[in-house]
Formats: sequence, C-alpha cells, structure tokens
Amino acid sequence: MTRIILAIAFFLFTLPALAQDTEQEDRSYFIGFVEDQLSTPNRQIRIRGIQGVLSSNATISEITIADREGIWLRITNARIVWTRSALLLGRLDIDTLAADSIDVLRKPLPEEGLPPPEAGSFRVPELPLSVTLDALEVPRVTFGEDVFGLASQLAITGRLQLAGGSLDTALDVTRLDGPGGQLGLTAIYRNDTQVLDLDLSLTEPANGIVANVLN
Repeated sequence: MTRIILAIAFFLFTLPALAQDTEQEDRSYFIGFVEDQLSTPNRQIRIRGIQGVLSSNATISEITIADREGIWLRITNARIVWTRSALLLGRLDIDTLAADSIDVLRKPLPEEGLPPPEAGSFRVPELPLSVTLDALEVPRVTFGEDVFGLASQLAITGRLQLAGGSLDTALDVTRLDGPGGQLGLTAIYRNDTQVLDLDLSLTEPANGIVANVLN
C-alpha cells in the first residue's frame, strides 16, 4: 500500500506542469503519462474513467495491473480528496484516499531479467515533499487463494505520514468472510535513529490470514 501512496505523491506533485488547453487533453495527457511512467515490460498499468484530474476531488473508475499472464490486481472506483495549494508549500495533504474495492486475483509473476532482490536494512523513502494521508478507506479487499494460501475478504482503514525520512502510520484490518478476525497496527520509524515503535494487536481463529502469511 505504501508504494501506491508514493506513486500518487509523485504524480500529484507533477500535476501543475501537465496542464493543457482543454479538459479532454488534460485527461488524455495525464493518463498516458502515468501509465508510461508506472509500466514496465513486465508490468502494464491501465487507468480508465478518470475525472477531475486537476481538481481537489478526483475519481478513477478502474485501475488494473497486468503481467505476462494478464491482470492480477484491480482497483475499482478510486477516489482522492486532497489540498492542491499545499503542493506550493512542499506538502502533499490528502484528506481521503478510498476505493470501493481492491481485488488481488493472484500473485504477480516475477520480473524477467532482474536479479533476485538482496536483503537490506529498511529505510523510509525521502521524498521531495512531505506526505500526509488522513484517511485510507477500502471497504472490500479480496485475495485469491494462491496469494497467501487462503482466499479472503477484508476491510481496511488507516492513515499515513511521511516526512524527513520518518514514517508514522496506523492500519486497521477486519476480515469480512469466514470466521472473521481483526488486526490493528500503529508504527513509527525514523531513518536517523533506526528505531521502530510498534503497537500490534491481533485477534483471529486458527488457520487465519496471519497464520497463512507467516506459514
């Protein structure tokens, strides 16, 4: 999820330079720019039904991510409410980032031609602007069975702040199907101290989501 937030931060930061003469040109230029920048030979991003791209309340009817075998992730009816003027002060202030649903159909295929990732210490990305997300709201996130061994449906809410190499985030996850379950997480981390302040609570039955993720 953090990668999605960072991608949104980057592209919203570049919006003032993308203005065109008409709304139709705005939409076409922006969609092509975003798709080209996020896509690779092994990952194709497609965005459909974008409205209000240069406004403080933008919507996207569908975002899909595909690999060599087709679509593996779909986001439906994404919405962002943010303060455009804050960009002039070096801030990306997002009131709400939401979607009606996110479907993770399967695991993505590994990237071709890239060496396996090396283990390394965790670092918070240091962006050219601070990022504040007051509310993340996704009432339905579904996972296919082969993603982590258990088909499931979740509801996710949270918040996020990235500034000066520090991370402050909170996440609440509720399982909607099967026997249910609840996970609550708050975390604060700073690159300069490499100290993680973590508060985690978990309630779920045997053979739940976390048990399957951790094998």
